[in-house]
Amino acid sequence: MASITSVSLLSEAEFGCEHLAAILTQSGNTADQFKSSFLKTHAALAPRPLALFPKPSTADHFPKQKGGLRPASLLRPKYTCLTCSEVCAPANRQAHTKETGHQFWDVPCSAKVAVTSSMTMTWNVFDRYLMEWFKVRILSIFVSFDLLKNNANKRACAKQGVRGLYNLGQTCYLNVILQTLLHDPILNAYFLGNGHQSHDCAIPDCIGCAVAEAFADFNSSDKAEGFAALNLLLASWRASPALAGYHQQDAHEYYQFLVDKLHASTEGHVDDHDQRCSCFFHNTFYGTLKSSVMCDNCGNITKTEDPMLDLSLDVQVQAKKRAMGGGVAPSATPTLNGCLESFTSPERLMAGVYNCSECGGTPQKATKRLRIKKLPAILCMQLKRFEHSSAVSEKVEGRVDFPLSINMLPYTIHRHRDDLDKSKFIYDLSSAVVHKGKLDAGHYYVYCKQGDQWVLFNDDQVTAATEAEVLNADAYLLFYNLRLFTASLQ
Repeated sequence: MASITSVSLLSEAEFGCEHLAAILTQSGNTADQFKSSFLKTHAALAPRPLALFPKPSTADHFPKQKGGLRPASLLRPKYTCLTCSEVCAPANRQAHTKETGHQFWDVPCSAKVAVTSSMTMTWNVFDRYLMEWFKVRILSIFVSFDLLKNNANKRACAKQGVRGLYNLGQTCYLNVILQTLLHDPILNAYFLGNGHQSHDCAIPDCIGCAVAEAFADFNSSDKAEGFAALNLLLASWRASPALAGYHQQDAHEYYQFLVDKLHASTEGHVDDHDQRCSCFFHNTFYGTLKSSVMCDNCGNITKTEDPMLDLSLDVQVQAKKRAMGGGVAPSATPTLNGCLESFTSPERLMAGVYNCSECGGTPQKATKRLRIKKLPAILCMQLKRFEHSSAVSEKVEGRVDFPLSINMLPYTIHRHRDDLDKSKFIYDLSSAVVHKGKLDAGHYYVYCKQGDQWVLFNDDQVTAATEAEVLNADAYLLFYNLRLFTASLQ
């Protein structure tokens, strides 16, 4: 049996926990009591001759646990097979691998994964392999949900709760977008699964590193009060001079900026949207919008496809169409579905707007129609409340009815197909950003869904909210998540 002085030296190698060394080397009554109890326990577990055993002189005659564990080894390192969960002593790992072919082991009380064959990886590196595997497959059609569920869920040690964000001087626009990201289950799966490797990142003032830090602060801190996303603010200022300074910014524009910078921070990303990019952020945030323009003169149809980061919906379009005799049924309150129908309905283009290639490049009247070809996993919809003209800029007030869940199939190019799984087009509301006040002197706050509960975040002030309060809000930005995607993370 080890002496008190040698226990501290052997604590990591002999007993499997490096944290014992710090305790065993302390002085004082508490440390002495712990040392005494520890040594007594170890001695009690050591094998000793008993009448029960005919040949007590050899260890092989003592009862053996599955995986090669003996009573004397209960305080020593134990390795858990990550494939079948069998617990083995160090000497028996090789035999287990030879028998079963299982090679990955959880190293006790550390952030490492042992590989029987040739190496040991930290959990960070192991997560990186898993995340790279998951990232190249994410949304290839509509995502491998089992892969996400098994390998990209929140760590058990992550904090479950809510925290506000301090306003650092007209930074409410940043706070509402960051809170939206922090409460998104897809992004939690990515950032808490080490999707962005900050320790390997060489990008100066990297936005991805700053957001990863915010996720770590929000989920890992024992403190319940608000925190400040200072590094994200500074990185944003350095990346965009237009954002620098303490003046009001548009939350929608900041969302677009942030997603673009997150995309740029991903290893192997493709900047040219005309080329296919398989990075996590491109597949999570970007969809594809298809435009068809038909010439009224010759019937020629010109089709184009463009990346879609969000849908910008005109909340006044129904009123405008009524005024022009467009046949839109009157409604006291505009609806999100009505805005989407107007967005995807045919639009008349007057001569001078469209030049037809089949008509010698001459200006022609035409009909334009937009449809969604590919939907992203996280769908942002902007309800356009800020109108700008050469004469005046103003804010459009008034509530727009929006649902907790929405079927996006009618607004896609697949709307008439009956063979599709309709559940793959159902989205659930995850966040609603509200702007109060005037165009240049307003304030943002946001409703986010935390589990089954809605929470209102007004900078560092956090209060519970009801569904009725959320649905009654004058929303400016709405964030919806693909239901099948988020369901796989629960």
